Amino acid sequence: MFGWGGLSMDWEWWGEFSKGMLKPAAALAVVVMAVVLSYFQKLGLEKDMIYSIVRAFLQLSIIGFVLQFIFSQNNIGWILLAYLFMVSIAGYTAGQRAKHVPRGKYVAGASILAGTSVTMLLLVVLDVFPFTPRYIIPVAGMMVGNSMTTTGVTMKRLRDDIKVQMSLVSSN
Repeated sequence: MFGWGGLSMDWEWWGEFSKGMLKPAAALAVVVMAVVLSYFQKLGLEKDMIYSIVRAFLQLSIIGFVLQFIFSQNNIGWILLAYLFMVSIAGYTAGQRAKHVPRGKYVAGASILAGTSVTMLLLVVLDVFPFTPRYIIPVAGMMVGNSMTTTGVTMKRLRDDIKVQMSLVSSN
C-alpha cells in the first residue's frame, strides 16, 4: 500500500493487468508491423487495415461485455435469449448464402434451431454438462456455427443442383 495524504493505492492490480495485457499487446505489435510494412511497401492498405482493427476491437469488446453479463447471470431466460440470438444470426447468415432459395432465411433458421435445440436438450437431460452459461453458451455457439455453415452450403448446393437438373425434372 502506498499512502498519499490519506489516499491509499494498491498497486497489485497493475501486475495482474500487465499479465493480462501481454497477449493482446503482442497481437497488436504484429498488426502494427503489418501496417508499417504496407506503408513502406506503398501498398496503400493502411487505412483499411486500421479501420478493420478498430472495428474488430469494438465488436469484440461489445461481445465481451455481453458475454460477461450473460455469464454472471443464473437466469434461464438470459441463456435462452443468447441462444436464440445466436440461432437468429446464424439463420440469417446461412439464408444470405443461399439468396435464391425461397424463404431461405426462415428455412435456415428453423433448421438450425431444430437441430441444435434437440442436441442441446439431450446433452443437458443426459447430464453431460450442467445448464449454466459457462457450458451452454460455448457449446451452443460451436454447434450453431457449424450448423450455419452446413445449412448454408447445403441450401446453396441444393439450389444449384436443381438448376442443373431442371431439364430432367421438367421432362418427366
